Amino acid sequence: MDKRRIQLSVLIPMLHKKLSVTILCLALINVCAWGANPDNTTVKDGWSVNPLPALGYDSDFGLMAGGFLDINYYGGLYPNYKHRICLEALVFTKHSSYYMMRYDSKYLIPGIRTQAKFFFDNNPLYSFYGFNGAVHDYDSSLNTNQDKGVAYYSYDRKFFNSRLELEGDLTDNLDWYAGFSYWHYWIKELNWKGYDSDYTLFGEYRKAGLIRDDEADGGNVAEFQVGLKYDTRDMESTPTRGIFCDVIANYAPDLFNTGHDYFKLSARFRQFLSLGTERLVLAYSLAFQGTLAGNPAFYSQPSLMHFKPSDGLGGATTLRGVLYNRVVGDDYLWGNFEIRARIMDFSFLKRRVFAVFTPFFDAGMIIEPFRFDSQVQALYDNDNVSQTTYDDYRSTMFDKARKLHMSAGISAQAIIDYNFIPSLSFGIPFDKSDGDYGIYMTLDYIF
Repeated sequence: MDKRRIQLSVLIPMLHKKLSVTILCLALINVCAWGANPDNTTVKDGWSVNPLPALGYDSDFGLMAGGFLDINYYGGLYPNYKHRICLEALVFTKHSSYYMMRYDSKYLIPGIRTQAKFFFDNNPLYSFYGFNGAVHDYDSSLNTNQDKGVAYYSYDRKFFNSRLELEGDLTDNLDWYAGFSYWHYWIKELNWKGYDSDYTLFGEYRKAGLIRDDEADGGNVAEFQVGLKYDTRDMESTPTRGIFCDVIANYAPDLFNTGHDYFKLSARFRQFLSLGTERLVLAYSLAFQGTLAGNPAFYSQPSLMHFKPSDGLGGATTLRGVLYNRVVGDDYLWGNFEIRARIMDFSFLKRRVFAVFTPFFDAGMIIEPFRFDSQVQALYDNDNVSQTTYDDYRSTMFDKARKLHMSAGISAQAIIDYNFIPSLSFGIPFDKSDGDYGIYMTLDYIF
C-alpha cells in the first residue's frame, strides 16, 4: 500500500478529534461572550469580547495550549469596528512559546489607521533547513529524533519585535503606508537535554563560514517602511469581492554598527471573486519579496512582511503542508489559491456564525538564492564530487535552489460576527523532501 495512503488513514481520525476540539472551543467562546455582555444589547454598538481557549496542534511546533482574546468596539459600525485589541499566548509541546498583542484603529488619530504590534517568540528548537531550500536534502530521521538523540535541523532562537504602522487615504481606494519596526534576536547553538549539540546543520554552517561570527549570536535590527495600498474589498476580515494589493519598501540602516543593512521590496496582490453567490468565493494571492541591496544578516533573511512574523516559505502562513522555514533565499515568489465555501449559517446567543470549508493550493519558489556561491563551494568541497566539474555542480544546485515547492489541502473556518475567525488547516506537500504533512490551528484566513 502507498505510504501516503497509510498516513491519510491515520490522519483522518486525528483531524476529527482536532475538529471536535475546535467546536468545543467555539462553544466556550459564546458562553464567555454571553457572560461579558449579560444584557446582550451592546454587541453591535459597543464592546464585543471573544475569548478562545486554545487547544490545538501545529505539525511544526507540536500540541498547543494557550488562549486568544479578541476585543472589538463597534461604535455603530458593525460588522466593522472602531477599535480592536488582539491578545495571544501559546505554548507548544516542541518547547516553543509565542506571545502577541495587537491594536488596530482608524479612529485613534482622525484620518489615519494606527496599528501597534508586539511579538515575543522563544524557540529552543528553532527549525533551520539551510539556505536555498532544496539545495539541502531533507532527512526526516534527523529532525528532532529523540530515539537517536538528534536535532540536526535545530538551534536556539528568541526574538522580540515591536512595530508601529500608520496608514492614510490618498483616494477612496488608495492609501499611503509608513511603519517602523524594531527586532532583537538572541541566538545560541542547540542546547537541549537529550539532543547532540555537536551535530547540527547550524554548527556545520558556522564551521563553513556560511553563518559568520559577527551574526552567529544574533543582534538588533531597525526597519523603516513606506508603501502604497490599494483596497476595493467589501470588508476586511471576510471579503467576498474586490482587490487588495500593496507595495512596501523596507530599509534597515546599520544603526547598531553590526555591519549589516539591507533594502527590501515586498509586493502582494490579492483578489476575491464571488462565483455566482457570496457563499462561494474564489480567493487568490500572489506575492513577491526581494532583497534589492545591502548585506543582511542570516537571521533577518527568512523574515517575511506579514500580519504576523513569518520565517521563510513553509508553514501555516505561506505554503501549508511544507515544513516551516524550509525555503530561505534572497528573493521569493509565492501564491495561494482557495475556494471559500460557506456551507452553514446559524445564530448562537445572538452571535452570527458562518461555517466555511476551503480547499486550497499553495506554491512558491526562490528567484534569487542567498549566499549561493559560498554555499555551493562549501558543499562541493564537502561532497568530494571529483567526477563532476564545479560549473556542472553549481548548475545543478542552482536548479535545486529555484525549485517550485507546492502543497494542497483543505481548511475549515468558523466566522463569528465577521471579525473573529478560528481556522483549522490540513496540507500535504507534493514532494516528500518538503515534509510529510501540516496541520495548523490559527486565527483569520491566510490572507
